[in-house]
Amino acid sequence: MATQTKSTADAILKDLYVGPVVEQLNKKTFMLDMIERDSDHIDHTGRRAVIPLHTGRNRGRGSRGDGGTLPTAGVQTWQDAIVPIKYHYQSIEVSDAAIEASTSNEGAFLNILNAETKGCAEDMKKDLQRQIYGTGDGLLGTVAKTAEETKTIELDSVQYVAIGDPVDVIVKSSGEKSEGIEAVTVLKRTGGKTKTIELSEKVKKVGTTYGVYIAGNRSNESNGLRNIIATNRTLHEINSETAGNEFWNGQVRNVGESASALAVAGETSFELLTDDVGFTGQGEVEVFLTTRGIRRRLADTYQSQKRYNDAQAVNIHGGYSAIMVNEKPVIADDDCPRTYAFGLNKDSFRWFQSAPPGWLDRDGGILRLKAGTTAGTNVAVWQGSFRWYANLGNVAPSRNGVLQYCEDDLPG
Repeated sequence: MATQTKSTADAILKDLYVGPVVEQLNKKTFMLDMIERDSDHIDHTGRRAVIPLHTGRNRGRGSRGDGGTLPTAGVQTWQDAIVPIKYHYQSIEVSDAAIEASTSNEGAFLNILNAETKGCAEDMKKDLQRQIYGTGDGLLGTVAKTAEETKTIELDSVQYVAIGDPVDVIVKSSGEKSEGIEAVTVLKRTGGKTKTIELSEKVKKVGTTYGVYIAGNRSNESNGLRNIIATNRTLHEINSETAGNEFWNGQVRNVGESASALAVAGETSFELLTDDVGFTGQGEVEVFLTTRGIRRRLADTYQSQKRYNDAQAVNIHGGYSAIMVNEKPVIADDDCPRTYAFGLNKDSFRWFQSAPPGWLDRDGGILRLKAGTTAGTNVAVWQGSFRWYANLGNVAPSRNGVLQYCEDDLPG
């Protein structure tokens, strides 16, 4: 006697799909939103922006006795800070059949073309959010340990590396491939105390002079806070290590001794950085951006003194919350690099762009048929590219500061 079971009746059973599609990705972009909202937004044509800077006083001074020799004349000094435009792209590719199959509610939860075009714009914004916290050259992480003839390499940080990323593992100082590898895919990513990524192909031999970059991105990304607020580096073609250019340094204060010897950033650390900025630059810290772990430890120091409660947490733009240090908000931004806290003067930043975010559509349509492998033919696949020509600039890095080597949590 046969028994009808769920297995034998599988062909007539329905699947229940419960919509809508549930978002699983973090789309928050606080830093980029703040820069676009609260800092000067400069649209221009041409290849670069030039910012004139007043960099030196007239030092022809002196106090003399009656009839004394007058001081030798001095001069005011100026320099130009040069900000080139950076060119950012994100591409989509959708088959014509997939577009037609998803045009109705009966066929799909989402119109696939609308989902891809909207998602493309959101993904570019999220990547620019990463870039403006970066080092200015596109570095995602540095090789932490020599690796030879292997797909698995250990990095100092995997915070900005994601599974599926196309990456180059190349010499940081030159961008040369050497014994590294280019245009490979990240297959696995492991956090924790030992941070590793697995690539789709083996490197020959790489060590701590190598870094990981999005494929083709080295030196092509936007300026980032870790380069803007630093010392003894080149920013906007001005080298602050050159004697007389110290004015171009950001304010840097180490909380711990090194990346391997971290310390808790308490209220005093934030206050000292605020004083560093106020004393040195023509401006004051307006807001602190940091990680959840650093902000929580700051709150813990308040709780131990019974000074912190819900009334001292404030809500700010976009649903974010902050705690206060001497009336300066301390905000957790999930894209902030671990162990850092940035004290920012928003008025010192400039968002330069020669083209706002939009689709490449010179021919009147944002989509084009994909070329076939045989010249003159096409395949039934539509392609499109989103672009944003922009770069982050700063007219006075000394008005900003950073706390380094702060005790923090490992990335989730």
